Amino acid sequence: MRSRIFWELWIVALRIQRSKLFRPTFRFIAAFNAALCIATTALRASGLRTVTQAGHHVKTIESLELTIKANPKVIQRFKTFNNKRNKSVYDVAGAVSDQELEAVVKLAEELKNNTLVWLRNLHPELLPGGPSGPTRAGGD
Repeated sequence: MRSRIFWELWIVALRIQRSKLFRPTFRFIAAFNAALCIATTALRASGLRTVTQAGHHVKTIESLELTIKANPKVIQRFKTFNNKRNKSVYDVAGAVSDQELEAVVKLAEELKNNTLVWLRNLHPELLPGGPSGPTRAGGD
């Protein structure tokens, strides 16, 4: 199923954001993309998808309230990181602090853990490695 594809993208993005070879801005974008892959996994596992158009990332982020029952504060933080990511990609390169990088990594990890629990309970067949899910940190 396509949800597994997004899970694999999460793993790649996680490896990039952990790498010290890249600048903080690129690592921030990788961590944000990892979190977005997790949100997309939950959306797709629910049998839904967004239409690719302006604002579809925001709709994917907001869908976390309906899929994994994410706290509204988590969703708001995610939206703030979406704005920062957009500025980093399109406007101002190099404007990511170490604290912002750490915060988006923490968000991605939190979403990953919450989504894993949700998948184990509702969609265990979609987990990499079967119903028991990933056996090592990071899912690889």
